[in-house]
Parts: sequence; structure tokens; C-alpha cells
Amino acid sequence: RDEETGRFWSPSPLPARGENTYIARHGFGYSMFEHAEDGIVTELSIYVATDAPVKFARLKITNCSGRQRELSVTGYWEWVLGERRDRSLMHVVTEVDPVCGALFARNPYNPEFADRVAFVEASESNRTVTGDRTEFFGRNGTPANPAALRRVRLSGRVGAGLDPCAAIQVRASLEDGQEKEVVFILGAAGSEEQARQLVQRFRGTGNA
Repeated sequence: RDEETGRFWSPSPLPARGENTYIARHGFGYSMFEHAEDGIVTELSIYVATDAPVKFARLKITNCSGRQRELSVTGYWEWVLGERRDRSLMHVVTEVDPVCGALFARNPYNPEFADRVAFVEASESNRTVTGDRTEFFGRNGTPANPAALRRVRLSGRVGAGLDPCAAIQVRASLEDGQEKEVVFILGAAGSEEQARQLVQRFRGTGNA
């Protein structure tokens, strides 16, 4: 999102398609999407770790607009943590972990995976988050036009009793010609401690 104008688009064709062409490349174990919009060139790479239950979304942003730009990048996921979302959503509990700062989610009522912890983390420490899907989309909102992208920041609301999601929004200030990478990681672990270890291991652009 352009923080000066409020205009937003996604680096892949969905959900919020931009006005220009997208180039998609798929290889063994990865997908890549290239796009240029309003002087901002993006390259989104999606892949998984070879030895851990972690998925990466690595976004490379290049400012080719001829001026400084103030941007934000928002990652969004919907939790299922069960067989069907409509059955499990009332049991999913989200929190910001006080130790590693990642967004955790669990379903303690799932008899097979009650101890499992799912998590989302971003490479940038300056972020706002929400675990509330209703807040993110708003009344009659859609993935292409969520209410959260018409507000300055996410509320930080997490906990039980929500329509659960995970959303992290980070800021990116780029001078003309500057390039920046933002990485989101999505993963699952057998316990809180294992989740923290995975977050610490893969946190940051270099580890991804």
C-alpha cells in the first residue's frame, strides 16, 4: 500500500489485482510472481523449507518511481486448525507470543493436535497485527478490498472468541532506486518452545 495515497494492490494476481501485467514462474518447489505498479517493482517468491514445517513468502520491493516512497506490506492468513473452518473457528485461540513476538494460534479442542502451535512471523520488527478476521475485512469486505487497508494500522486484537486469522502489517520506506526484502513465515510446531525455535531459526531475510 502506498501510505501517501492509500492505494493498494497485491504482488500476485489475486486477491487485489493491480492494473499492469503479472509474470508467474513455477519451478521445483517454488512459485514466483513479478509485477510493476506505480513505479514499484515487486518479486514475490513462495517456497517451503526442505527440513522444517515452514512456508516462506519473500517479497523483494524496488522503488523505480523517481522519488522516495512510503509503503506498507500486509500478510494475511485464515486459520483452520481442523477439518473444516466453519467447525473449528470458534475453538481457535490466537496470541502474540511474549518471548519471540510471533503470532501464535492453536486449537485446544482438536483431540489429535491440541498441543500443536501454528505461527506467523515477519522479518520486520516494526509491525502491527490482528487475529480478528471480522476486523480485517469489515462489514461486506472482501479479500480484494478489506477494511483493514483503509485504516492506518491493525488493532493488535488477539485472543479467544474471534473469527480467527493472522495478519501482520509492516512499513517500508524506500529511497528512489532502493531495494528492500520483506519475508513472512508460516509454520507449525509440536509445542510453544518448538515454535519459538523455528521462529528464531528462520527469522530475517538471510535465514529465509
